[in-house]
Amino acid sequence: MNDQLLLFINGFAGRSGLLDAIMVFLAKDLVYAVFLTAFICMGTYVYKKEWKPVIYFFLTLVVSYILLQLMMLLNVDHRPFMDHHLTQLIDHAPGKSFPSDHTTISTAIAAGVLFFTRYKKIGILLLAAALTIGTARIFVGVHYPADILGGLFTGLCGGAITYGITRFLGSKKSAVSFVKK
Repeated sequence: MNDQLLLFINGFAGRSGLLDAIMVFLAKDLVYAVFLTAFICMGTYVYKKEWKPVIYFFLTLVVSYILLQLMMLLNVDHRPFMDHHLTQLIDHAPGKSFPSDHTTISTAIAAGVLFFTRYKKIGILLLAAALTIGTARIFVGVHYPADILGGLFTGLCGGAITYGITRFLGSKKSAVSFVKK
């Protein structure tokens, strides 16, 4: 199914110069808009000297990066262009492809904004951007669909683990404060 979905999505590549250009932009450059959006969101907290959301956001990125490194150990697939005849629209070095770095970091950023800031709608838009980036990376021929699902899973797990840690630490602090009274 992974191969069939890859071939279906990549089958649209090379048919329209405009669509190809849009998908190349989404696959390579949309991630910078995700970074910029997160930078602006976090900048509002830094400006107001509200540090918790910023710390939790960056902790989400760190946890997601650690999970990414662990997930990469499970990788057995080569890049799809190494195993299939595809229309490859962007150059990429051969090697392993699971999970997608672009999708993981975009999803981790979205999770950090969604879980730890008041910018919930922006977090949802960033999550949609992460999915868009992932789909575009299949379209341009550098990732399998499973790589994208792995990236989404990794980024969301990083956010969920961080959320759990912050809730656990918050409840411990409350319990300690209660006992000391």
